[in-house]
Amino acid sequence: MKIKLLSTIIAGVILAGCGSDNNNDVTVPKTKNTQVQAYDGAINGMVATYTCGEETGTTKTKTDGKGHVTVSSNAFADTPDLCSVVLSVPKGGKAVDMSNGKDMSNVVYSIPEGLLVAGQKVAATPFTTLIAKTITSTGDSDVKTAMDAVFTELGLDSKLTEEEKLGLLTDPDATLKTLSADVMQEVAATTMVLSDVLVAQKDNTDIKLEDIAIVTTTIAKDLVEKNPDFPTQTGSEEPIYVDLTDELADENTFKEAVSGKVPTDIAEATKPENIVVGEALDPTNPPVDPNPGTGGTGGTGGTGGDDGDNPNG
Repeated sequence: MKIKLLSTIIAGVILAGCGSDNNNDVTVPKTKNTQVQAYDGAINGMVATYTCGEETGTTKTKTDGKGHVTVSSNAFADTPDLCSVVLSVPKGGKAVDMSNGKDMSNVVYSIPEGLLVAGQKVAATPFTTLIAKTITSTGDSDVKTAMDAVFTELGLDSKLTEEEKLGLLTDPDATLKTLSADVMQEVAATTMVLSDVLVAQKDNTDIKLEDIAIVTTTIAKDLVEKNPDFPTQTGSEEPIYVDLTDELADENTFKEAVSGKVPTDIAEATKPENIVVGEALDPTNPPVDPNPGTGGTGGTGGTGGDDGDNPNG
């Protein structure tokens, strides 16, 4: 009994000592998390690479069924105006538009430095990508100038308020729901076609904003005229889409579209009898596992970080 009592006393002393040490512990501050969305319809399967000055990092996880992925970085959370973002698909990976099932594996979306604001939602879309491309091609780093140029060239400037434009660049899903039916339809068609143009012409460094806009608006108008219930099939609730990346990668086809004409092969693809009828996918069970457990590059340079699992925004 004396041995047991002595053991109990010793254990108590050790525990008391541990408790005393804990009072001196310094808690490491938790890294802040920010959600980033890939959107053309929500896109599942993409990783986000952010650059904030010398700090850069790529998320280990991928965009989920709602197109969201989480960036863990205090710099990105506190000073996003000094950061740029690229959403891409890992080599050999797959990405899917959850609104219709379209394969988005070749898509790369970007957000230019200067577009983001602390406390504001973050989305990478064909519009933000074209703004980034415009800034690069013109050498003018003023985001507002590039933003106005993009919406003007796409014929949307007079149809959207400043708040709606910003909404399409930061919280597109919610913003689309606030638009009138005809404007929503035009924006949705423009977004879909613009995404294909950007993929098809990704290696064309000399391409002009005006040419991208003409091709996009010409085909988007044709798409809606032939499918008046777009983005759903005429007479049904099934989502429809086109994938024109192969056609628009052809130099002659692209030049014809730049002239303001709908190329023959594209005109065939947009016909109701040829349009692709897709399927809205369950966001709680996306085709691509957003948490694969492997992949991603981690932070490099500065104090770069990785993706976290507990988004707060």
